[in-house]
Amino acid sequence: MTRITSPCLVFALALGFWGTPAWADSLCTEKALQAAADAHLKKAEDLERAGQLREAYAAAVKLDGDCVSDGTRHAGLKQRTAKAIGADDEKKARLQDAFEWYVRANAPADAGRMQRKLVEAKPDDISTVSHAIDYFSQQNDKAQEQAMRAHASRNVEKALAEEEKRFASVTKDSLHELGRARDWAYYAKTGEDRIRTRAAQRGDTLVAEDGRKLLRLAMSYYEQADRSDGVKKIREKARMLAKRHEAKGEGEIAAEFYTMAGDDKQAETVQKQTEQRQAQAEEGRKKTFKKEQADLEKALGF
Repeated sequence: MTRITSPCLVFALALGFWGTPAWADSLCTEKALQAAADAHLKKAEDLERAGQLREAYAAAVKLDGDCVSDGTRHAGLKQRTAKAIGADDEKKARLQDAFEWYVRANAPADAGRMQRKLVEAKPDDISTVSHAIDYFSQQNDKAQEQAMRAHASRNVEKALAEEEKRFASVTKDSLHELGRARDWAYYAKTGEDRIRTRAAQRGDTLVAEDGRKLLRLAMSYYEQADRSDGVKKIREKARMLAKRHEAKGEGEIAAEFYTMAGDDKQAETVQKQTEQRQAQAEEGRKKTFKKEQADLEKALGF
C-alpha cells in the first residue's frame, strides 16, 4: 500500500526543523542561561567603561563563554582589558606581570618587548635569559631567539674572565665560575668545548701539588673536563701519598689520601688504627699524670 504524505504535513515538518532556535545548536543548554551570560557580559563592559579593567577582565573570564550569544564581542573584551592592564603594569615597571597580561591578550609583540626589558633589567640572571629564549623559541621568532643566545654567549665570556681571576687567587678554586660559564654555554649553544679545555688546564696545573685540598680540587677540574685519565692519575698519586704518610704514622692524613684514591676500606682501617693509637696514648698520658701527681703529693707529705 502506497502511503501518501500530505503536502501540509511536509511543510509543517520542514517548518519545525528549520524553525529550531539557533541557541539549541550551541553548547548552551538553556536559552535562559544565554540571556544570563549576555547580561553578565554587559556588566563586564560597563566595568571596562568605568575604568575598572581588572574587575572587567575577571567578570569576563568568570561568565559562561559557551552561552554568550556574541563570542567575538566576549573575546574582544578580554583581549582589550588584558592588554590595557599589561600596559598599566608596564608603566609601573611590573615587567613580569605586564608580560603575563600581554600573553593573555594574545599580543606577542608587546610580550616580546617585555622579555627584552626583563633581560635588560637582569642581564646576568640565567633564569630570566633562559625564559626569554624559551618564549621566543615558542613564538618561532628566530631573530630574537638568536639575540638572546648571543647575550648568553657574552655571559660565557664574562664568566670565563672571572674564572681566570679567581684561579689566580691563593685558593685556586674557580669551580663556581667554570660552572656558571657552563650554564650560560648551555643556553648560548656555544663555548662548552672551551670550558672543558679550561677545566683540563686547571687540573694539569694542580696535579703537581702534594696538598690534599689542591689535589681534590684538581680532581674536580678533571671531572668537569670529562678527563677520566686525569682523575686516574690523581687517584694513583693519592695512593702513593697515603702510603708515605701512613709510614710516618700520620694516619689521619693517610686516611684522607686513601679516600681520595677511592680506597674507602683502607681509609677506614687506617682511621681506626689511628684512633686506637690515640686512645692508647691518651690512656698512657693519664696514667703518667696520675703517677706524677701521686709522687708530688708523697713528696709534699700529703
